Amino acid sequence: MRRALRGGGHSGRGGGALSVVVSALLLFSMLASLRTFSTDTGVSYVVDPPGYVKCDRTWHFGKTTVCRTTNPMGAKAWAAVSVRVPPAPRYSPDGDPLIHVAVHGNSSLTGRGVVVAVVDTGIDYTHEAFEGAIVEMWSLLYRAAGGRPVRWIMGVNGTMSDLLSFDNGLRSAHGEYAFMDENGHGTHVAGVIAGRKVGPWRGMAPEAKLIVIKMFRKDGTTSYETALDALQLVYELADEKGIRVVNLSWGASVLSDGEDPLSRAASAIARDKGAIVNVAAGNDGNRPLTLNIPAAGKHVVAVGAMDPFTGKVAEFSSWGPTADMRMKPDIVAAGVSIVGPRSSRSSLPPYGGDPRFARLSGTSMATAVASGIAALYVQAFSLAGIGGDPTESFLAYSRTWRYNPYFKDFITGVGLPISP
Repeated sequence: MRRALRGGGHSGRGGGALSVVVSALLLFSMLASLRTFSTDTGVSYVVDPPGYVKCDRTWHFGKTTVCRTTNPMGAKAWAAVSVRVPPAPRYSPDGDPLIHVAVHGNSSLTGRGVVVAVVDTGIDYTHEAFEGAIVEMWSLLYRAAGGRPVRWIMGVNGTMSDLLSFDNGLRSAHGEYAFMDENGHGTHVAGVIAGRKVGPWRGMAPEAKLIVIKMFRKDGTTSYETALDALQLVYELADEKGIRVVNLSWGASVLSDGEDPLSRAASAIARDKGAIVNVAAGNDGNRPLTLNIPAAGKHVVAVGAMDPFTGKVAEFSSWGPTADMRMKPDIVAAGVSIVGPRSSRSSLPPYGGDPRFARLSGTSMATAVASGIAALYVQAFSLAGIGGDPTESFLAYSRTWRYNPYFKDFITGVGLPISP
């Protein structure tokens, strides 16, 4: 059974949190369980395969192994899903181009010294919002000698002119840029996280550094295995590059107990590498058991969207709980009419007539806001000497405005984080 994996961009209006009876949850759970496991006779994926399962290919995340197999032999197996980031449309309210800052607080911290990995559709590295922000870029669309993804280290591999010439050459020859973002999603997301000040606008953590991993083609599609390749690359780079925050503004509409390959891979990054991994909850609407993967991961931060113009949960934002009844999403963040950098190579409409910006909505945008806030908290923890698991510290120590004052729920999690 196949489900589309897609970015969090979506339009919609604010919707209130609805009460759900237990019987309805159980009914949804029984129905949704029918789409959880692979019944195909073709390729499927097993996490931590038993010794009798033969693997055609494996991905390693520390103690976690993902196995591609055509014969799971009774092991818990997962079908491949199609992987896609659809265009993230605009939303009607003009509002404030800094609504993401206004809602979550104008911190005196800037994310200085914090490295954020963004796995998405690439980035418009010529945009002024990213001057001095990008450390390096990786592309899973092209492979260098030895099979490694193509990499460009800013200020080392060559000048901006050299980079453009290299990228343009690949597009002319093969129809795709290695690093440049023609879709627009990745540029917007990266900018909301760590965009430098451009006029009155800025990102949440305007001095954080970015490592950009491009895994989507210009049409917003890629393969399930490329997604696993991207997560494995983040896992491998995390220690060397000091990655402290990871942004995954995409997901698949598959009900999971957190044991599917993508959720396990994303969780391994958080668990083993001490990074806060923020994942879009999904845009499947205000219905129980619609939380996407890899947001179902047991160590990641699943992010839902709220409408900053109404104060309510955005009507497109997916709800939990997970298949094993864990309360997710973990938090909600501003995700409606968020202004961010517009890729000059994309077809996104300019915001307010300014071609440098676009206005998008979705749990993708909410996740980017959360990643910027997480970078601020990582900086704050460092200054305060707070150790321990950074994800637990982020959820425990971050100031939050709670929709539900009594307990974490499956609609808003622990609430709306406020910048330190």
